[in-house]
Amino acid sequence: MAHAVDVPCPWGIATSASGMNGAAEWMPRLHDVGVTTARAFPEWPVVESRKGEWHWEKADALVKAAVDNHMEITACMMGSAPGSKEKPHTCPMSDLEGWSNFIGQSVTRYKDRIHYWEVWNEGNGGFNGGHHTSADYGRLAAATYAAAKKADPTAQVGLTAASFDPAYLERAILAQKAAGTPGQFDYLCVHPYELADGIGRPNCEIPYLWMSHLLRDALKESAPDKANADIWITEIGRNIAHRKDQPAAEREAASALVKLYVMSITQGISHVQWFEAQDPAGEEPGFGLLKRDGSPRASYQAFRTMTAMLGSAPKYLGWLALGESGHSFGFVFQGPSTPVLVAWKAAGEPDQQLTFPANVQVRTLADFAAKPLGFGETLTLGADPVFIANLPAVLTAEAASNRDQNFPWGGDFSKTKSVSLQLGSNPSNQGIYQSGQQEMPRVTFPDGTAGIQLRANQSTQFHLHPSFASIHTREYWVRITVRRVAPGNVGMNLHYEVADSQGGSSYRNVGTWFSVSKEEGWQTFTWHVKDACFAKMWGYDISLVPEQSQPFVLGKVEVSTAPF
Repeated sequence: MAHAVDVPCPWGIATSASGMNGAAEWMPRLHDVGVTTARAFPEWPVVESRKGEWHWEKADALVKAAVDNHMEITACMMGSAPGSKEKPHTCPMSDLEGWSNFIGQSVTRYKDRIHYWEVWNEGNGGFNGGHHTSADYGRLAAATYAAAKKADPTAQVGLTAASFDPAYLERAILAQKAAGTPGQFDYLCVHPYELADGIGRPNCEIPYLWMSHLLRDALKESAPDKANADIWITEIGRNIAHRKDQPAAEREAASALVKLYVMSITQGISHVQWFEAQDPAGEEPGFGLLKRDGSPRASYQAFRTMTAMLGSAPKYLGWLALGESGHSFGFVFQGPSTPVLVAWKAAGEPDQQLTFPANVQVRTLADFAAKPLGFGETLTLGADPVFIANLPAVLTAEAASNRDQNFPWGGDFSKTKSVSLQLGSNPSNQGIYQSGQQEMPRVTFPDGTAGIQLRANQSTQFHLHPSFASIHTREYWVRITVRRVAPGNVGMNLHYEVADSQGGSSYRNVGTWFSVSKEEGWQTFTWHVKDACFAKMWGYDISLVPEQSQPFVLGKVEVSTAPF
């Protein structure tokens, strides 16, 4: 697995078109907590309202605010062709010449202050006019690359995708190669909101920690000369606007923020840009480090604590599997003055008790000052990350010895032909993990067998360990074991992830219905999937989708690369 090299300053922010308008107000506040990059740029029609009619006022103001606050803009370049009757945010395939001119003019004007140029925003999502393909995106990126490099040979051009969708990026790269313009990019960007939403649930750190590894696997096949290209997260965040308990929601978002940045750095991701800086007027609130009125959220203080403890350019030293079972997470960095451990317990497990073979300093997300913890004294490790400074040399050395080893959490299934999840009173994860809601009642039958009970028409999702599941299109067999608990219809479909959704659903129905017979006892059914791509774009790989179904008990889920 690819792990972190020494990354530059990773502390960044992303903002929306509305949020950009308030940059001069929020940038000083974010500079104070360590932010050094901001992802933003006016759209093409804002800058060139009509052909040859240029308006640089908004871009100039944005760049000036960044310079004044010791930040660098990383530009997200998008916008439909000026005067076009196409839908907003339609990729400008009808005017690539005009688009190239816009890129060239922008890079020429700001090349001394902007060095990174991201091509479009989420073209595999809703920002593609509803019909453009990964091949079109490859062409758009190639045109951007040529225009940017002509204006500034040192300009860096990035490809981007909504969610975590390596297949879309890979197909765009292969389309460039097929068109005779290979490797027209310098770095890759992802927006793994869905994987980030899982943080705080059991086993959901696992797919997040494997993102860099999977992207580099894709690059080795599609663009081997760019296999070491930088990987960025140019949007990630958590919306808390609809939570009733706002203080609790703020604490959870603050905890997730630190975990996401830390786990990104450990796998070599160069920059992470949190969305949003401040809740802007006219858009849904809840993402910002700052509220609309400018007051700070708990995530703002967490950002300050994180950057203070890890420094402006964190140096990752290695990992530690902590706690009684080794399931808790620990990542060690060289802080500004001492080695620093960032640690939290695994979700779904009890708090862990840690002791250290020397005196350390402990700082929580809410603390403004570190507190001493003496030799042999106990630290209770909970769900929120804590920072332990003055980490003893023996633990620092252990972490360093682990640095180049695969992350241990969840196991290694790279050499197995099948994975499974036994549900019930003593659930056993062997490479399959339940996603989303996991509070389904456990049922034990008189014969001692057990499972979880799904309500009428209740679906459930699962993700597979990345060491087993491929992001390339593969063939799999999926088998489930179920049992009736009520008379009436019990039946379901299997939905599975596919490659390159082109802005539509990234999941497909197998098309084979499983109808549970009226017999009592456990029953099994197997689906054969021929074109799966298990990247966990929306946080899961497969989903059981009952329809017009009575409740039933699910006992086991298995996935194999060969027939059972």
